[in-house]
Amino acid sequence: QATGCEADSMMVMSTGVIGQQLPMDKIAAGVQAAAAALGADVAAGHEAARAIMTTDTRPKEHALHVRLDNGTGFTLAGMAKGSGMIHPNMATLLCTLTCDAPVAPVLAQAALREAVDASLNMVTIDGDTSTNDTALLLCNGMASMSLIEEASQEAYMAFRAGLTTLLVELAKDIARDGEGATRFIEITVQGARSREEAKQAAMSVATSSLVKTAIYGRDANWGRILCAVGYSGITLDATKVSLWLGDLQLVRAGEPYDLDETRASEILEQSDITIVVDLGHGESAATVWTSDLSHDYVSINAHYRT
Repeated sequence: QATGCEADSMMVMSTGVIGQQLPMDKIAAGVQAAAAALGADVAAGHEAARAIMTTDTRPKEHALHVRLDNGTGFTLAGMAKGSGMIHPNMATLLCTLTCDAPVAPVLAQAALREAVDASLNMVTIDGDTSTNDTALLLCNGMASMSLIEEASQEAYMAFRAGLTTLLVELAKDIARDGEGATRFIEITVQGARSREEAKQAAMSVATSSLVKTAIYGRDANWGRILCAVGYSGITLDATKVSLWLGDLQLVRAGEPYDLDETRASEILEQSDITIVVDLGHGESAATVWTSDLSHDYVSINAHYRT
């Protein structure tokens, strides 16, 4: 009613305290106020990205333009919120994506699923999930180009790649802004038999409280990393495993290699930390993004309702 749109043209997203009834009077009033303030310029987009923040410390938004070989092109944009209770499948994460490409709905859905699996479902902050999450893709088809209706089209492959690129950037932003985070951590497991195996091992490292607290404490305790790989449930030959912290190799073929404590400390002082584990089994790899675990994370969640 407030926007003049049909009900089936509206999508509702929600997060909040589980089991607590929504204050519908306040929400109804807010809907009226928000509808009256709608805008179509860049500033309005920035305001929307800020408006959906909860425990986030900064908005998360990106856009990109894709140009095709035939000279036509389209624009993709997205905004997201999420800072805690983030783990596959997304938990309290909300994400809205817009595009002006004319895409057949079945292809848009397929591209979104593939892109989300490579991005939002590769982020974990605390290993917790919730009852509410959404990734919404809206395409208005206003770009001056032919309809994307076949998966074999160059335009579809460009659309899928652009959507994945956009969502990866949003996913990284979410990890960087994890509740209480002081470090962004990128964990890559390579040399796996399959991507699923690599993801399983990488996610095990990313959800390890001991790994995350070691990073927070600037402690290059590589044993915690390999321990998490070991209990991940994959089949592992420890004599084939190698490990790097940034550009510093710590383990080679299952043996300690070059624990340069000074260099390790320098790496751990950086805002972005990379961990690479090579299983030595195959050619597949997967990358997961997370953050460290600090005292502030405990404080935020210990007093969430108080």
